[in-house]
Amino acid sequence: MKKILKQTLPVFLIIHCVVFIQTVQAQDFKVALKSGTLEIGEITGRIYLEAYNGAEIVIEGGHRPSLPERARGLKPISGNQDNTNIGLHYKKDGDVVSIRAVRRRDYGGYRIKVPKDVKLIMEVASSSCHFISLKNFSSAVNVTTRHAKVELENMTGKVKVNARHGLVKANFETVNDHVDITARHGGVDITVPASVKADLYASTRYGEIYTNMDIKVESQNDGELASLSRSSEVSAKLNGGGKQLKLDARHANIYLRKK
Repeated sequence: MKKILKQTLPVFLIIHCVVFIQTVQAQDFKVALKSGTLEIGEITGRIYLEAYNGAEIVIEGGHRPSLPERARGLKPISGNQDNTNIGLHYKKDGDVVSIRAVRRRDYGGYRIKVPKDVKLIMEVASSSCHFISLKNFSSAVNVTTRHAKVELENMTGKVKVNARHGLVKANFETVNDHVDITARHGGVDITVPASVKADLYASTRYGEIYTNMDIKVESQNDGELASLSRSSEVSAKLNGGGKQLKLDARHANIYLRKK
């Protein structure tokens, strides 16, 4: 019996330690905001944002950054202070909430639930942020990123995305407001209903434009071998036209798909 206890006790302790560590790290942070603007600055990891019917911004994931051994007894002064206990600094000024990471390291990313009437402004230049997902937003969204891949799903409000190196992939159920997507090097891959009504403008300087839609092109400027600086541009009214659908990929391809 004693032998069995000696064998099982270390395993038991290890399991409980792991559970304790996961519980400590799996914290969340909430801030009341029913309408207004959420501003996200530099943030790290994989970021998942979803709009929902609620009155709080709910942030899950991350953890409080640990200090290097040599920094014991000291505190960092080169960045923002963690006032959320999950590696983020937040500030609320009226109906504007701003959040950003306190360190440059990747702490596992975050899942952020945003009230449906809150607008989103996101500017991330860090290479430590490599993926951004946005889902179910009906309010205005403005995302600027240097390195991250961006995925959009069921976006019904105004959308503006500017990505330098990452692919922008989007699946629209409808186009109810202006959509403006630029992916300089990563390319654009967009899926819309076959019946969508929109004013399409697509442009790429060094890539190609592909589609499986039956599009009657109003104007087209194809790049020529004699002039590599000319762009490939397409303008068309989809199903009679509607809101603006602007797609630009300077050094990559554009894919426009119908469901």
